[in-house]
Amino acid sequence: MTRTIHKIQSLTAALVALGALTVPLFAQDKPLVIGSFENSGSVTFGYRFTSLSGYTPSYQQLFDLESGPRLLDFSLFGKLADGKKSRFIDNYSIVANGIGGEPWGTVQMTASKKKRYDLRVNVQQSHYYWNQNDGATLPSGALGLTSNHDWATVRRIGSVNLLIHATNSLRFTVEYNHNARHGVNDTTRTMDYFGSPSEWRPYALNNPFYLVGLIDETSNRGAVGVDYTLRAFSFHYKAGLERMRDSFNGFNPYPNQTSLNVSSAMSAQEPLSSAKWADYRKLSTPVHEFSYAGKIFSRLRTRGSYNYRNYTGPATLALSASGQAGTTSIATIVPYSLSETAASTLTEKSHVLDQGFTLDVKNWLSMQADYRYSRFEVTGNGAFSSTETGVTTQYGNGYTVAGTSVNQWKIGTSTFDYNLLFTPSSKLLVRAGFRFLKSDIERLEDGLIDQSETKRIKTFWPTLNVNWKPNQMITVRASVDEVNNGTAYTQMTPHTDVGSHVTVRVRPLEKFWIENTTTTRDSKLSVVDFHSRLRANASTATYEISDKVSTFAGFSYDSFWAKSTVNFLPGLALVSQATLTDQSVDRLWQAGVNAGPVKHFSVSLAGNYVRVNGQGIVLGSLPLYGPMTFPYASGSLSWDAVKLGKLTVQLQRTYYIEQIVPGNNFGAKILLISWTRSF
Repeated sequence: MTRTIHKIQSLTAALVALGALTVPLFAQDKPLVIGSFENSGSVTFGYRFTSLSGYTPSYQQLFDLESGPRLLDFSLFGKLADGKKSRFIDNYSIVANGIGGEPWGTVQMTASKKKRYDLRVNVQQSHYYWNQNDGATLPSGALGLTSNHDWATVRRIGSVNLLIHATNSLRFTVEYNHNARHGVNDTTRTMDYFGSPSEWRPYALNNPFYLVGLIDETSNRGAVGVDYTLRAFSFHYKAGLERMRDSFNGFNPYPNQTSLNVSSAMSAQEPLSSAKWADYRKLSTPVHEFSYAGKIFSRLRTRGSYNYRNYTGPATLALSASGQAGTTSIATIVPYSLSETAASTLTEKSHVLDQGFTLDVKNWLSMQADYRYSRFEVTGNGAFSSTETGVTTQYGNGYTVAGTSVNQWKIGTSTFDYNLLFTPSSKLLVRAGFRFLKSDIERLEDGLIDQSETKRIKTFWPTLNVNWKPNQMITVRASVDEVNNGTAYTQMTPHTDVGSHVTVRVRPLEKFWIENTTTTRDSKLSVVDFHSRLRANASTATYEISDKVSTFAGFSYDSFWAKSTVNFLPGLALVSQATLTDQSVDRLWQAGVNAGPVKHFSVSLAGNYVRVNGQGIVLGSLPLYGPMTFPYASGSLSWDAVKLGKLTVQLQRTYYIEQIVPGNNFGAKILLISWTRSF
C-alpha cells in the first residue's frame, strides 16, 4: 500500500504539471472542454523560507513547516458536457493538498456514473514528532526532563470504496482500507526478565535504561457488502478480512550506558554494555457487520446492529542484555548477561449488539431508547524461557528458567440509554435522559480468578440539554451531566464526576455578534483523596465593519487542578501515600482583521498570545514544568490579477518560551510566497 500511496502522489503531481502546461495563459470564463467533459479547478504553487533558532524538535512538534517548493493545493473537477454521452463515467474529481514535504498531505479522487457506481479513493500522510529535550538541565541540577519517551513517526492512511447500484433497492459495496505507522520511538526499559530471582529486583527497580527502537505497524482490511431497501426498512451487511501486524525493535544507543536514575550513586557503577528488545505481533480476524433501520409504524422507528471480530495470531518477544551489576547477595560489582524468549498465541474476540427505538408521541414530544451489549474476551497463552549468567550467586552460572502462563480478560458491558426530546415551541428544545451502565470485568491467571482485578461496576449518568432561542438576537445552548460510579476500578476513576457546558451567543447587530462558552468539571474519589477541578471560559467577538473589512477578538481562560495520594516504586524502596498535585492555568488572547481596501488587493492579520502557569509536584519535589509563553502572529498580502492568477505573500512569526526548562525554547520566521491559477 505504501508504494500505491507514492504512485498516487506521483500521478497527482504529474497531472498538476500537465494541467499547468495545457491551461492557457489567461483564466477561462467558461469551463475548459476536453473531449466530452467540462473541466474546472485551480492550482496553488508556493515556496517557503524558514528561519529557525533554538530547539528544533520543539518547532517540529508544533509546526514542522520546512523550506522548499510546495504544491499547496490542486483541484480538478470534470463533468459530462450537455448533449455528450459516456459509457463509463459522468463526473470525476481530483483534490490534493500539501504535496512536496508538508507534515500532512492528502489526495482524494472520485468518479461516478449515475445509477451505476460511485468510486472514492483517499490517501493521506502525516508526520508526528515529540521530543522534550531529555538532556536539558532541571531546576534540581539533574538531567532528563522527561522519561525519554519520544517519537518521530509517519502515519499513512488509504482507502478505496466502490458502490455499485444494481437496482434502485439493491446496492453492492467493495472497500479496502490501509493504515500504517512507521518511524523511531524512544522508550525506557528495566533489565528484568521472566524467572528473575528476588536478588535481582533491587537492580532492576533502580536502573531504568533509555532505548531507541524502530516501530512498524500495518493494518489492512478488505470487505464486500450488500445494501437492500425493502419498503420502510433498509438492511446493510458487510463481510471481509482484516490483518494487522506490529513490531518494535529496540537497542541501547551506545555501550556502557548508565541508568536514567542519576540520583542513585550505585547506578553510575552499573553500566549497560548492550541491550536488545524485540517484540512482534500478527493478528487477523473475519469482519462481520450487520445493521438495519426502519419504520414499524408512522410514529415508531427502530434501528439495530451487530458487529463481530475474532483476532487470532502469534506474538513473540526476545530480550538480551549484558553489563555490570551489584545485588543484595553480591557485595561487589560483577559482570552479568541474560536473555529471554517468549512465544504466545493471542485471541481477542468481541461481540457488539445494539438495539434502539424512537417513538414520536406528539409532534413536540418524542422518546428514544437504546440498548447495547458488548462482550470482549482476550486470551494470551505463552511459553517463556530465560537464561542468565552472573546475575546471582543463588543458582550459580548459566541457570535457565522455563514456564507457561495463560492470561485472560473477560469484559461484559450492558448500556441502556433513555432520552426524552421535548419541543414546546420552535424556540425551545429540551433533551433529558440518563444512561445506566453495568460492566463485569473478570481477570484469570492460569485458570484462577484474580480477585483484585475482577469487579462489577455500575454507573448511572443523568444528562440534560437545553437549546433556547428566544429571538434572533440571543441563542443559548446548555448541558449538565453527572457520572456516578458505584465502584472505582483505578485510583483515578472518580466516584462522582459532575460537569456543565453553557454557550451564549448575542447578536445585537446583523454584522456584530459575541459568543461566550463556559465549561466546568468536578471529580472526586474520597478513598484515595482524589479531587480534580476544571474551569474554562472563552469569549469571541466578531464585527463585519463593511463588505471589505471584518475583525475579531477573543480571550479564553482554562484552569485545571488535581490532587491525589499514590503508592509507587521510584527506586529501591516503596513510597507509600505520596501526595501528587497537578495544576495549570492557561490564558489565550487572539485577534485578527481581514480587509480589502483596494480592488483586487486584500490584507489579513491575525495573532494569538498564550500564557500558561502551572506545575506538577510529587512529594514536594521541584516541578518539571511551569510557566510557558507562546506568541504567534501571521500576516498576508494578496493581489488578484484576475486572468493571470492570485499572488499571496504570508509571513509568520512565533516564539516558544519555557521559564523552568529553557532548553525547549525556539523562535521561527516563516515566509511563504504562493501563486494560484484557476481554470
